[in-house]
Amino acid sequence: MNNTFKSIKIESSNQKIYSIILNRPAKKNALNNTLIYELTKAFNQLNDISDCKVIILSSNSDCFCSGADLDDLKIMQEKDEETNISDSEKLMNLYKSILYNTKLTIAKVDGPAIAGGCGLATACDIIFASKNSKFGYSEVKIGFVPALVSVFLSMRIKETVAKELLLTGKIIDGEHAKEIGLINYLYEQKIIDKKVDSFCKYFISQSSSESVKETKRLLLKYLDIEKKFEIAKQVNAKSRKNKDCIKGINSFLKKEKINWSNDA
Repeated sequence: MNNTFKSIKIESSNQKIYSIILNRPAKKNALNNTLIYELTKAFNQLNDISDCKVIILSSNSDCFCSGADLDDLKIMQEKDEETNISDSEKLMNLYKSILYNTKLTIAKVDGPAIAGGCGLATACDIIFASKNSKFGYSEVKIGFVPALVSVFLSMRIKETVAKELLLTGKIIDGEHAKEIGLINYLYEQKIIDKKVDSFCKYFISQSSSESVKETKRLLLKYLDIEKKFEIAKQVNAKSRKNKDCIKGINSFLKKEKINWSNDA
């Protein structure tokens, strides 16, 4: 297993259970090109390890993932449409590497999982969260469109609830997330590791790897997910360059409060 990564760590105390740990704490694990590339590579590599049965995605800091790296997005706003579509495709492929993974994928969320970071968690099969966790899709607050993450959010929660989260950008706590079905399990921070470990060990002893793989494939076949991703990729790329997104990202990076009440 290749573990020469800059922005993530791979650990395994049990050859059937591997952990991918987000390791960009200074930037709150924001998704830049390096992190997106390394996560995609790690999920794909672990998918090819026959002994691996569970992949756990977690963070080494008090933030799970703050979403897209807005410094990178600002740079991309100056690029042409074709470059932005290619860049958007990289994020799409990351989500696919999780959604299409044949192993059981678990997100262990401790702290905020926001925008694209919330997408990382919801792309996993099971979400464990601590009571310190926060969830939300804040893209609309900076004039961006939560395109790619919207493809699979409604696979997890009711469409009406998904629409509210995506359109308002509101941030919810773990209790609310559990109530609406966004996450599976909610525990105190001090016991979440033990709970995840117990769940994994039970799963490994009780579940056929081949059956898990085929069941996951079956569930994805019920959805027209490829067509949705292609549409979302185009919207993701296009929305980066609209005037509201340019204004929103500039204001955010300058730490200026944005008031959209006067926008045309």
